[in-house]
Amino acid sequence: MKKISFICLWLLSVAASAQTKTVKVTVSNEWSVDKVDEPVVVRLKEVKKVGFEVKSARVTCEGREVPCQLDDMDGDLRADEVFFLTDVKGLETKSFQVELSGEESHADEKPRVYTALQIRDKQDKHPDVLKVEAPGKSFLFNDIYMHGVTIESELTGYRIYFDHRQNIDLYGKKYRRIELPETQFYTSAEQLQQGYGVDVLWAGNAIGCGSFKDWNMKTLQPENWTDVAVRGQRVVTSGALRTVVEVYDLGVKAADGGTYDMHQYYSLYAGHRDLTVDVMLEGAGDHRFCTGVQKVGATADEETRRGHQSEGFWHADGVAASWGCDYPDMGKKQQWAPEPVGLAVYVPKEYIQGAQEDDLNYLFTVEADRSNSIRYYVSFCADKEEQGYHSAKEWFASLDAWKDGVNHPVRVKVGK
Repeated sequence: MKKISFICLWLLSVAASAQTKTVKVTVSNEWSVDKVDEPVVVRLKEVKKVGFEVKSARVTCEGREVPCQLDDMDGDLRADEVFFLTDVKGLETKSFQVELSGEESHADEKPRVYTALQIRDKQDKHPDVLKVEAPGKSFLFNDIYMHGVTIESELTGYRIYFDHRQNIDLYGKKYRRIELPETQFYTSAEQLQQGYGVDVLWAGNAIGCGSFKDWNMKTLQPENWTDVAVRGQRVVTSGALRTVVEVYDLGVKAADGGTYDMHQYYSLYAGHRDLTVDVMLEGAGDHRFCTGVQKVGATADEETRRGHQSEGFWHADGVAASWGCDYPDMGKKQQWAPEPVGLAVYVPKEYIQGAQEDDLNYLFTVEADRSNSIRYYVSFCADKEEQGYHSAKEWFASLDAWKDGVNHPVRVKVGK
């Protein structure tokens, strides 16, 4: 019996030690420009013959460990992707070793991104939740702390309102650091004196910065998501390097009387100021939507603009941008001063059906591709940033490089 027990224990030990697999991953920058904090995704379904449930991962390059995170993208509590960031020079190819393991790891990386979906409670503790879903007619805007799901990198912060507007709101800051766990978008006067950032945009009836809206073909105006059966928000993944959140509307009533479902995914990476927005549609057909940027400070007086004239443009290549200065909260002018900001959106040409300018916005009308999806990009800067852009000229001049960068992602090849 002792020999049998020993053999069983030995077999169990061998089986446990065998629950690892190392694969070679090559990352190629086929563009001539150096890339910094470039996102790399390794999909586990592309790794052959794993044979076990992956519970941790370790990435190395030339013997040096590279921070990574393991992400469950579909909510089934099983890992789907390994994600990491890398610097890669122009026309350079780098080789990585990705070790997958069936054992859990508790490595504690300093977070470079922040994610929060919280609810208000009587104890004022604002507990974190992973998902909020409600009938479309329910008004939960004031029951969600920060009024919607919130994400942040060292450079910028965003929140998407949990209501019919689903506007993207902006948090600008002086220093490159994570701040929203302390300020929660509601920066106090004391925190402002200490150099913390603040909400920097008031959208009002405008498109804001890259908000995704319905398009009324009769009035030729953006419309909010007022007639939906179910409205929800979900934290998809919230590691130290990448955050992905979902905003969805089910049973959206179309003008022709039909209905469709819409899922929006917002991805923010450490070291980045820009969002990647993926919209997935079911049953929408050739329905049109819109996005764009508002004309910041277009309705402000000269005193409010503080010398920052409202400027902007849209180009046929899919870039729309603006620069200006206005109060970030019209109801709290005594608390928060006017904020100069630059806004930008980039929509690849294949989705664009038209472009127009009105009194408040620069807009693109868009349709989904054959896969019933739309991908576009949103970015902004705050004049208050120490390491940022401080004029319309500087901001506008940076956008071609930004557009070219997202059009030249690295090529990732997964070996055996």
